[in-house]
Amino acid sequence: ECIFPVNPKIVMGIYTYKAVDSKGKSVKGEIEADGEADVSTQLAKLGYIPVTIGFKGEKTAPLLEKVFKKTVRKVSVQALIVFTRQFATIIKAAVPMIEGLGVLAEQAEDESLKQVLYSIIHEIEEGYKLSEAMAKHPGAFSSLYVNTVVAGEAGGVLDKVLFKLANVLEDEQETVTSIKTALRYPVMVSIALFLAVFVLSTAVVPNFAKIYSGMGVKLPLPTQIMIIVSNTFMGPWKDSPNILLKFSWYAIIIAVISGFVFFVRFLMNTPLGRLSWDRFKLKMPIFGKTYNKITMLRFASMLNVLYQAGLPILKVLDIVKMTINNVVLEKEIDTIKKEVADGKGVSGGILASKYFPRMVAYMVSIGEKAGALPVMLDALSEYYTMEVRNALKNLTSLIEPLMTAVLGIVVMGMALAIFMPMWNLISVIK
Repeated sequence: ECIFPVNPKIVMGIYTYKAVDSKGKSVKGEIEADGEADVSTQLAKLGYIPVTIGFKGEKTAPLLEKVFKKTVRKVSVQALIVFTRQFATIIKAAVPMIEGLGVLAEQAEDESLKQVLYSIIHEIEEGYKLSEAMAKHPGAFSSLYVNTVVAGEAGGVLDKVLFKLANVLEDEQETVTSIKTALRYPVMVSIALFLAVFVLSTAVVPNFAKIYSGMGVKLPLPTQIMIIVSNTFMGPWKDSPNILLKFSWYAIIIAVISGFVFFVRFLMNTPLGRLSWDRFKLKMPIFGKTYNKITMLRFASMLNVLYQAGLPILKVLDIVKMTINNVVLEKEIDTIKKEVADGKGVSGGILASKYFPRMVAYMVSIGEKAGALPVMLDALSEYYTMEVRNALKNLTSLIEPLMTAVLGIVVMGMALAIFMPMWNLISVIK
């Protein structure tokens, strides 16, 4: 789901953990769980605040259990937002939870959500808490969602945190939609350009090149470039009697795609690749500032929701770190946690970071000193919401003329490549 950051690994097995109890004493051990979110939930029930969670190994299961393992149900973002707001209203109206969930399940249009809600009702009837039941469905409820419900249950303010969570989800969904809208035009233009160049290079340029070479016409630079592109697509082996060479073009396609997939997997699945990619996203030209504003919006919103839910600040930072989806910022949040543990407050760690804007640190500092951190986080979230909207609008207005100019240059270059030699051809014929 685009709205959620990457979820922790969802694997049934044995997990190791290090945590601190209510007295600040360090504890560690192993626990059997359905994923990192489930580990966090189970530790919260024990009164522990997780510091690190590691995967030790999968639980051994019978062959039939592995074959018929239940698939993770994915729920659409919009359906989840509607459910969250409706469920918060039901809780506020003091409707019995099982009865309210039954009504929402009956009227749910998303089939996956309907099945998940029926499962949750069954699990609650068996004695599970709401948060525990939700943790069993990671495809529907992220770790942020589950931990927010845990905090709401503990503080008796479930309806309030659900309303706030629905607002955060709506803001993130709007941001994702705006990004998709901004990228739709350049993607379409890029595809159209590639198809145009491919068709001209494979169907038009080779025929013209034969005519020009047969007439002894001197080819201008644009035409020479188009012939090089044509040879790249067609290959010098196109007229070869060796059938193996004729398949070299397909080998090139496979090699390029394989190389791209390997590169993406390296970026996403290795610590060095992920660190480099996430650092690049924060510093890349044009898009870097917009991406930074989006991450600051997510940081302020998540921090606000969980802090108002009454969770301990170290636990709040742990959950925010899991949902920020950037390795560089995760390391910065670890540093902030150390500052908080030393009694310096959240603002001290943010102020020392080179990736967090100064304004974020100053506003958090004012909120901490005045005892009004939720108010300042609300203001910060509203500010970055407007900043992200304006940045995406400006990005769209910048991309469209840029892509139009690129399109015009490419089309003009192809036209010159085809028709410029004709002027020389006319003089040759004369």
